[in-house]
Amino acid sequence: MSPITPRRAALATLAIAAITASLSGCSALSGGSVAASSTPTGDLREVKTITYVNPAPFYPSFDDVGQCFEEAAKANGWKPVEVGTAGSAVDNQGAIDLISQAIANGTDALVVFPTIPELFTPVIQQARDAGIYVVAQNAGAPSIGQQTQVGTDSKQLGALIAEGLGATDPAAKVGILSGSASTTPHVDEITGFTDYAAEHFPDMTVVASDYTNGDPTKAPELFSNMLTAHPEITALFPIEGTSVAAAITAVKERGATGTINVVANDLTADHRAVIEDGSLLGVGEQGWCESGTKSVEAVKKLSEGETLPDFIPTTSTFYDISNLPAK
Repeated sequence: MSPITPRRAALATLAIAAITASLSGCSALSGGSVAASSTPTGDLREVKTITYVNPAPFYPSFDDVGQCFEEAAKANGWKPVEVGTAGSAVDNQGAIDLISQAIANGTDALVVFPTIPELFTPVIQQARDAGIYVVAQNAGAPSIGQQTQVGTDSKQLGALIAEGLGATDPAAKVGILSGSASTTPHVDEITGFTDYAAEHFPDMTVVASDYTNGDPTKAPELFSNMLTAHPEITALFPIEGTSVAAAITAVKERGATGTINVVANDLTADHRAVIEDGSLLGVGEQGWCESGTKSVEAVKKLSEGETLPDFIPTTSTFYDISNLPAK
């Protein structure tokens, strides 16, 4: 795939979950723990072009990252380029190929989402060997060559969601659907959720968990099977933004709206609407725009020879009907 500039034209191939998918959540996608600080070495490279590799263009939150990435890059006088994979599922190999193409095109800096760190190690090390600055978003590890990570503290996000759910259902029996057992942000978010619940809501337990393995089309069947196998479930927690609608539908099909709560990541327009109609209890918002801005700020500091911490956090907030921000 070729890079897309200007950015609005770039989104022709883009449609998020995210993260959150999160990527999100994309997200929804969120950062794990990290270890050592990046230290500038060798000659500093002047930044003229900076490339954002969107891991899930179909998820609105990653579009928020892109908008704020573009604004921050232009404020520095840089040329922002956004590229993204096609389709409605996370495509790690597609993202790796786009990073390789950006390296070949001579980009000076990369903002990337290394969802499964070990898969991205060769291409990120290739970028660093070429003198390209590499800032990771919401995922990765210092060992793969990234110079810092900007994004959500996933364990904190999981704790916020447990707190929000516990305020309504302190003895919730929870079913969780995430991307995979190797998606670090999701693993960390579940850990944060369960650790907080164990300390503050000892009667709250996770009774079922499963994975989409990056394919959101599996979510309806997985949630249906989960509710059938575990009739004691009182809450569903889809970590990927692309699975939220499936969770809500599964609850509605059983006539259990208001009895089985749904919590999720990211305050997208769709998620706001279902919070307002009572189908979604609340969401953990990950500060996606802030992530785009701070990623560009991190590149600027690297280009000026500054040493960065391994992790630069963004702000996370739990929103439900009681505290929705103004539109």
